[in-house]
Amino acid sequence: MDELIELSKNGDKNAFCKVILNIKSDLYKIARTRLNDDYDISDAIQETMVKAYCNLKKLKDNSKFKYWIFKILINECNRIYKKKYKTVEKEVIEECLYDEDNPIQNSNSKMDFNLLIDCLDYKEKLVVTLFYNNRYTCEEISKILNMNVNTVKSKLNRAKQKIKKHYKGGGIYE
Repeated sequence: MDELIELSKNGDKNAFCKVILNIKSDLYKIARTRLNDDYDISDAIQETMVKAYCNLKKLKDNSKFKYWIFKILINECNRIYKKKYKTVEKEVIEECLYDEDNPIQNSNSKMDFNLLIDCLDYKEKLVVTLFYNNRYTCEEISKILNMNVNTVKSKLNRAKQKIKKHYKGGGIYE
């Protein structure tokens, strides 16, 4: 992928398209954690691609491209959210997840992922989605979100505790 990024820096639009195609599902999942509407998600991803392409020469380390573009996407999603969803109290994630190795899910139940994380705030949803859906490590998430690794781990643990509390009783799953 580093070669494609280098070609993109030199103006090769086809190489840039290939890079984007490699990460399009990750971009979508991340945007979906913040935005409800497919039109808004598409808008955020398109703006991200334009900004990334226009500023690609500023990227010094090609190996950090994914982290860099994810930060751009998160900022775009936040911009759209603030503009359009100021009065909305909840965000809805339409992605489903079932994984036997996932400690936040009961093996006897294939619960919808968005129901599990509905009780979380935006940052917790984002961390949980990056960790479980996108399979990033806490260290990678800390780079993407520009947070301390221990903060990411705390948010992840706090999110799991909230989910367990809501799932086992005292919350929306009673």
